[in-house]
Amino acid sequence: MNEHLNYKYLPSVEHDLDWGLTVNCVGTQEIQPGEAYPPAEHPLSYRFQPAAGRMLDEYQLIYCSNGAGFFRTETAGEMQVKAGDVMMLFPQERHTYHPDTTTGWKEYWIGFRGPNIEARVKNGFFSTKHPLFHLPITLNNDIVNLFNLGIKTAQHMEKGYQQLLSGYVNMLLGYISAYDKTSTLQEKIIAEDIHQALLFIHNHYRDEISSEDVAQAIGWGYSRFRKIFQKHTGKSPYHYIQETRIKKSKFLIMNTTKPLKEIAYEVGFTNPDYFSTAFRRIAGFSPTDLRKNETM
Repeated sequence: MNEHLNYKYLPSVEHDLDWGLTVNCVGTQEIQPGEAYPPAEHPLSYRFQPAAGRMLDEYQLIYCSNGAGFFRTETAGEMQVKAGDVMMLFPQERHTYHPDTTTGWKEYWIGFRGPNIEARVKNGFFSTKHPLFHLPITLNNDIVNLFNLGIKTAQHMEKGYQQLLSGYVNMLLGYISAYDKTSTLQEKIIAEDIHQALLFIHNHYRDEISSEDVAQAIGWGYSRFRKIFQKHTGKSPYHYIQETRIKKSKFLIMNTTKPLKEIAYEVGFTNPDYFSTAFRRIAGFSPTDLRKNETM
């Protein structure tokens, strides 16, 4: 076996998918300049010829920690890969990748599937149109450590290993979402402004704030703010404010003995009757029902 190759292909059962995500493989390999790629030790279903490419029945994240190479997918075309880049493979999407013969590369990979990742793709967090992510090279140690933890967990296969591995995948996806440098400067500015809007709501939901107040707090016109806020959160600013208030009220109902009327005022409602109406509409039951259930 190649001394620079360390991997594990894993069994899983349907119950593992109930967790939301299950890992099929994890590993690392270092390819020296001029070395044949990929190594022949992998299972047949994972082998491929770079010229022909392949399709998989799973998602994969492939991290290039050093060196350089090339990545091509049916949807996105050919892309250059450098240290700090993450390639994302999608099920049934033909792809190929290989290191530059003059530099080689060191790669880490993890393969996974499940409703967790399917939902994120459906909701637009990841797309076959943008399968390559550029992470700051300063994150290299953090990313490599996550992969090494995954490899160690997979090798031992102790109780709960699938759940641990799914946690590492979620961490990697979080790094990609938070630090990817392929986003334009304008996209980053918009994302930061929406983040500030969310912070404003969470800091002022007790006050009589309106959607227009939130837009004004970040210096946006209301019409543009409402449209982009809904695109980023899936909710209008008004409904986000209301849901934040109801969420806070649930905590107070379940963890204090304060009267419901007092709780309504405390979370920003000026009318206790409207509080009950909004609570039922959002939660599906009344605040009185929740209080009764907590005291039974």
